[in-house]
Amino acid sequence: MEFGILGPLVVRDGVQTRTVPGGRQRALLAALLVRHGQPTSAEFLTEAIWDGHPPRSASAALRNYVMRLRKALGAAGERIETTAGGYRINVDVQEFDLQSFTVLRDEGIAALRRQDFERAAARLDTALQLWRGPALADIPSDALLRKEAGWLAEARLDAMEARLEAQLRLGGDVRALTTELQALTTEYPERELLWAQLMTVLYRSGRQCEALAVYQRVRQTLIEEIGVEPGSELREVHQRVLRGDPALDGPTRPRPEPIGINSASAGAAADTGADAGAGAGAGTAGHPAPDRTAHGRPAFAVTPCQLPPALPDFTGRTWETSLLTGRLIAVDRTAPFTAVISGQPGVGKSALAGQVAHATRAAFPDGTLHAELRGTDDSPALPAAVLRTFLVALGVPADLVPVGLEDRISLYRSLLTGRRVLVVLDDARDSAQVRPLLPGDPGCAALVTGRYRLADLVGALPLELDGLSAAEAELLLRRLVGTTRVAADPQAATQVVAACGRLPLALRICAARLGARPGWSIRHLADRLADQLMLLNELRVGSLDIRASVEPSYRALEPAAARAFRLLATATDGPLSTVQAAQALHLPLPAAEHLLERLVDAHLLVTDAPGRYRYPALLRAFAREQGGLRPGVVPAQQDRRAAAERPVTLADSGCALGH
Repeated sequence: MEFGILGPLVVRDGVQTRTVPGGRQRALLAALLVRHGQPTSAEFLTEAIWDGHPPRSASAALRNYVMRLRKALGAAGERIETTAGGYRINVDVQEFDLQSFTVLRDEGIAALRRQDFERAAARLDTALQLWRGPALADIPSDALLRKEAGWLAEARLDAMEARLEAQLRLGGDVRALTTELQALTTEYPERELLWAQLMTVLYRSGRQCEALAVYQRVRQTLIEEIGVEPGSELREVHQRVLRGDPALDGPTRPRPEPIGINSASAGAAADTGADAGAGAGAGTAGHPAPDRTAHGRPAFAVTPCQLPPALPDFTGRTWETSLLTGRLIAVDRTAPFTAVISGQPGVGKSALAGQVAHATRAAFPDGTLHAELRGTDDSPALPAAVLRTFLVALGVPADLVPVGLEDRISLYRSLLTGRRVLVVLDDARDSAQVRPLLPGDPGCAALVTGRYRLADLVGALPLELDGLSAAEAELLLRRLVGTTRVAADPQAATQVVAACGRLPLALRICAARLGARPGWSIRHLADRLADQLMLLNELRVGSLDIRASVEPSYRALEPAAARAFRLLATATDGPLSTVQAAQALHLPLPAAEHLLERLVDAHLLVTDAPGRYRYPALLRAFAREQGGLRPGVVPAQQDRRAAAERPVTLADSGCALGH
């Protein structure tokens, strides 16, 4: 027999899997297995089976469930024994994954202490392979998970840390270790030993500055969230990195040679007309395969790092950051990962992309590329021009960059073959602008930001941002202007956050204005923002301007959609239905819905459910301003008059109704 709880519950009789029916029988078996070989009280079992809420007849019901479980296990049911006050299940070490894991883990840790690193790594690796996911993953008992899942997860983490320590002592592949440790520190940021190991492997990769930056980031997090300094072990590694301590060095690795590009290959590139989709392989038409390092990857003459500075006060987006980080640092991809981050103007698309890019730099040791695509400008960046910049950054002499777009794509993807490079494309206009700039190797990834979803970018992960939560927005305001100033009038701070629509850009503008006016209180600013007719004038400082950030999206609308955007902002102060929109625009429902969806696509309107729409606060203010709203005129009356003067037609809407 085989029993497993290190992942979903599993019972095998030879090669046949035995089904344990019912959630309560599964919880019973899991509870017995966790306490294998020792009496398990009826109280503990009823707590697990009924998730902390046992019925009055629990004692009799428990006996009935034990009887059913014995029957479900067949001959192995005899292993469940009745004891004084409870039950016990007897399993051998080799039959039960938890017991096997414990034995292997203990042997591995003992070998590590003896400095038998090869045996330690082997035993610990075998132990960890027994895990198929979180322990008790499919057991429907929060009570059991609360009592047992914590120490089981801790045991797994201890084994992971010990195995990584053994691999570090053996001089394991620093790139593979960096990627794994980046993932683990993201998932378990409280484990200081993992951070120390990540710093060590970064240092061994020749990335001393990144190792030091990791320490500063961890230290800041510990101080802000827990109020403590890093522990002694992490501080010691930090000091060793600062000193360049040889004790941190691993076995010597061969240094990569730079790629050689000659004029002949460049000339051939200009003439081949290679297909735009050309990518991985032993080279492409007109381009020799890049030279290889000892690890089989092409070697760049330089390692590009084009990311803009990260925001020191980046706040919120925890779920989005975790999702993107996990996908970016994955090592088992079969295709390059691309994410498209979209949302309304000022929502923080570029900030999120930059934060994630900086956080995952360790997973892309061959560099990071960044381009401003100016998708909202009248003159967006041309893919050929961006590729030229990328190729030069990758070490191609400027006079040897191929002339044609297809040849540049071919050389670009050839250079990235076998490498781990992150490409950040900011403010994209459409998929046609983005496609030539995407890497083709599975080790690479791309983060794309823009005001449109780029739904036709096949295979890309769409990630749409809305405003920050109220708590996140208030936290950002505190970080920007100081806790003391906000604490002086929390109600006013809440009003400022609401007036800003919880948009990071608007909050940063408010912080900049308060910084330039030390005599202003939060209350004074809140009162100024309360004037809806002057709201957008208040949200402007220097080059930061909410109105200017929205205007490009508005200008890009066709006339009917632009007019609908203006009129519907005054149709209601709350959510907007398709029926209300049709009435306000004097259009049939399909035509009104078509215009509403065009506004949603442009992120000038939000839909939370079919047929239900809403204006984000600042977009409503902008729309009303564009509609010519003036003091002393009731908004709904003004726009109803405008609508009556010239109703939107079916031709205006761009929606051809069916027969």
